[in-house]
Amino acid sequence: MQRRTANSGSLPTTSEQEQQQQQQKKISTTTTTPGRNSKLKNDVQRRKKRRRAVLSAFAQFRYELARNIEEDGPFMLFVGAMGCLLLGMIALVALKLMYVMFGDSVSLGGGISRRGNRRSPWSQRGPNADPEEHKVLPYNSIYQIPEAMDVVGDRSSHYAKLRKQYDQEVLPLNEERSMEFVSHTYQHKPMPRPMDFHHSDQVVETYDIYDCPFDPPQNYPHEWNLHSQILKDWPVDQVEIPDQIYQGLCVFDYVKDYAKAMNYRNKEQPFVVENDPAVARTVERWHQPGYVEQMVGPSIKHRTEYNTNNHFLYHMPPGGQVGGMRRVSRATQEKIKNLQDNQGRKAKLQNEDVIPENMRMTFADWLHHANVTKVGPNDEHWYYRLIGCGYMGSDGGCDHGSTEALFDELPFFQPKSNLYIGDSEEQKGIHCRFGMKGVIAENHFDGSRNSIALLMGKRRYILGHPSNCDKMALLPMKHPSARHSAVDYTNPDLEQFPEFAKAKSNEVVLQAGQVLYLPTNWFHFIVSLELNMQCNTRSGITDHYMQPIHDCGF
Repeated sequence: MQRRTANSGSLPTTSEQEQQQQQQKKISTTTTTPGRNSKLKNDVQRRKKRRRAVLSAFAQFRYELARNIEEDGPFMLFVGAMGCLLLGMIALVALKLMYVMFGDSVSLGGGISRRGNRRSPWSQRGPNADPEEHKVLPYNSIYQIPEAMDVVGDRSSHYAKLRKQYDQEVLPLNEERSMEFVSHTYQHKPMPRPMDFHHSDQVVETYDIYDCPFDPPQNYPHEWNLHSQILKDWPVDQVEIPDQIYQGLCVFDYVKDYAKAMNYRNKEQPFVVENDPAVARTVERWHQPGYVEQMVGPSIKHRTEYNTNNHFLYHMPPGGQVGGMRRVSRATQEKIKNLQDNQGRKAKLQNEDVIPENMRMTFADWLHHANVTKVGPNDEHWYYRLIGCGYMGSDGGCDHGSTEALFDELPFFQPKSNLYIGDSEEQKGIHCRFGMKGVIAENHFDGSRNSIALLMGKRRYILGHPSNCDKMALLPMKHPSARHSAVDYTNPDLEQFPEFAKAKSNEVVLQAGQVLYLPTNWFHFIVSLELNMQCNTRSGITDHYMQPIHDCGF
């Protein structure tokens, strides 16, 4: 005899079950007339039959579970809970498989996805991907940002209210006013040094960096000796800008020289752009007191790096996190110790105190530490970072608490074809780094195109052609700081790295409102000359400079 309990549900009696089975037999054996209505009727009956079977099985499961809990007590309760957990895990796996198979027709979390239907992982996407695959994000009813793009950006009410206030009340659109604001931020513009003729084996073509020819000059950009000229005449620990610098990059006016700049970009040559009205508008808005803090989220903690000096070297232990926050096995440590650079030396940093500590903090906390007027190279330094994930996904895999508003704030870096974006489908998000005065980012190369916009303050970039790879004393592949130079630019050790004496480079002081374009694999060493805000985006890889990098072991 079946036992009923208060929690067992309403189970049918044996006689009731027999009546149901007989009724089902009658339904199944009923002769139907041919045609569309008959087929639909049979389909409905089959679905009802399956539904009744599922409900009956579930009711039987609940009844048996309740009966066993009553008889066996807590043990069966535990077993039942574990069973439910297992069923939930199986259901989750099934949903994920359905999501992979059927795309957005299956929802896993109810949130707004930044990615379209049946999209492959970002690393597998090719240059011919269909832009229409990206899911359109519904606009916020409070305010639609004029520069917003349909498939990326921030649609939150907080951000909509903020932009509505600034766009309509504080800073209504006025290009002339924004351009004038940017011009007033240029406090000191250094002049380029004369181009020398110490290239006995090369033909050197001189040029005016502010009036460059349409086609890049031969041996563009001009280079000087990195150690004996650039670092000697302006030591990297000094943040005061000299009257002259070793600049070889052309500076193009966005309006007047757009065709020139696009030609240099298509030929994968580095250059600087200024007087872009869209960039100027962002610069003006970001200079408003309190605006950036509200834009990034006053209570959201973002990535922050800290060091007891002004050096910041990228460092990623195998299987660990940036900055070495996770432990590395002894075997892996031994492998790292035995790595050799392209000169056959043991891969070793000139100084070991260049690896920062990683943490998270709010913008206000970072600004409290970083906004100082007097700071020395051996004082504490802080580096702040924001990430707008875009096509890489904003579900936390790219960055926890990502700043998707960057795609609305920097419309010139949105994933669409323009002067700064080479391949929109290969864009790797927007990354912003806010530097404290004196912060040094060690010399390295990036394996993709890079467009770098300065939105506040000043930065010094020491740039190097990829042909200098064998002279940069780079840390090898599999090293936690691979692609970065082991040389301390504040005091290069030529006995340890003799090849560094032959390296050539040029430099540029980037100011608010300017954008630097760097092709794939170009070297850059960065010094924050004052408190600054810089954002960059990478968009695809070209093979123009692959050979010298491959020859270096990368």
